[in-house]
Amino acid sequence: MMGNLAVLFEEITRCTGKPKCWGEKNPKCRKPVVLPCKQPKVMIITEQMNVSGKEMEKVREDWDPSKVLLNLIREAKEKKKRIGIIPKINDLFDGKFLQDFDINAMSFNRFYWTHFIKCPGNLRDRNFKGRGVVKEVCADTFLLKEIRELRPELIVCLGGYASRWILTPVKWTDMLLKELEWVIKGETQIPEREIQACGHQAKIVVLPHPSGRNPLATTLNEKLKTLLSL
Repeated sequence: MMGNLAVLFEEITRCTGKPKCWGEKNPKCRKPVVLPCKQPKVMIITEQMNVSGKEMEKVREDWDPSKVLLNLIREAKEKKKRIGIIPKINDLFDGKFLQDFDINAMSFNRFYWTHFIKCPGNLRDRNFKGRGVVKEVCADTFLLKEIRELRPELIVCLGGYASRWILTPVKWTDMLLKELEWVIKGETQIPEREIQACGHQAKIVVLPHPSGRNPLATTLNEKLKTLLSL
C-alpha cells in the first residue's frame, strides 16, 4: 500500500492544474499540499491551507507550503504556538493528534491530514465567486484516490465544503443533527458509510469548521468529539 501512496503523493504534488481548479486560476499558488503519513487510521479533511491574498503576493518560486505546514505542526507540538487550526484539531482529539506527530521524521503515524482544495489559498475569499473555479475538482481528482489508497477507519470533515462532498446526496446539516442524536443517546459506535464512487466504507463524522467565525462551532464540536474515538 505504501508504494502506491508514494506514487499518489508524487502525482498530487506534481499536479499542473486541472480545468477550473484553484491552482489553474491561481498559478502562483499551484503547489498542492501533501503531508507524509505511515499507517493512518484517521483521515482529517479541512477545506484548504489558508493563505491570504497579501501573503500570496509575497510567495516565491521556492516556497513549499507542505514544509511550512509541517513546521507549524512541529511548533504547535513544541508548545511554541497555541493559535490557529492545528491546536483546535488537536483539542478535538484530546491531544492525540500532536502526540502522533513524529518530530524527527516530520510525519504522522495514525493520522492523515488532507485538504478539500489541495493548493493553498483562501477558499472564503470574497473573490472566489465568479472566478470560474469549481470547488470539487481536487476532491474528485485526488481526494477519492487518497481515501481509496489509505482506507481510513475514520474520516473527519471540518467545514461544509468537504462535508457536503463526502455525504452527497445527504445534507451535511442533517448529518450534524444525527450526530447530536447519537451523542444524546450515548452512542459512540457509529455506523460506517460508503464513500461516493470510492468503494470504501468508513466511519464518517462531519463537524463545523473550528475557525471561530461560527460562535456555535466550539460548543457543538465539544459535544460531538466523543464520536471521534476508534
